[in-house]
Amino acid sequence: MLEINRTDYEREKEARERRLKAYADEIQNQVRDKSREIVKELVEERHKQELTQADMAELTGMMASNIARLENGSRVPTFLVLQKYAVALGKQIEIKLCDCEE
Repeated sequence: MLEINRTDYEREKEARERRLKAYADEIQNQVRDKSREIVKELVEERHKQELTQADMAELTGMMASNIARLENGSRVPTFLVLQKYAVALGKQIEIKLCDCEE
């Protein structure tokens, strides 16, 4: 019968949890970076169209404070929020599935 050493089991469990956390953190960082890129493009488009944050709040139905938080990157926006902002500018966000880059 296979005997399991409790210490080895606990050590492997902790190592697995660290690997999973590192993986989740990396994905979250990638999402945050992509979101920042999209928000930057949206803000550039807003400036190009000479719209203020107050204008965007009115067009999107969002609070002006939420527009400011979106633009300053203090939160990772949902896809719905990004799409609302884009549509108010006459644009849309496109999501595509592609192979991972190494």
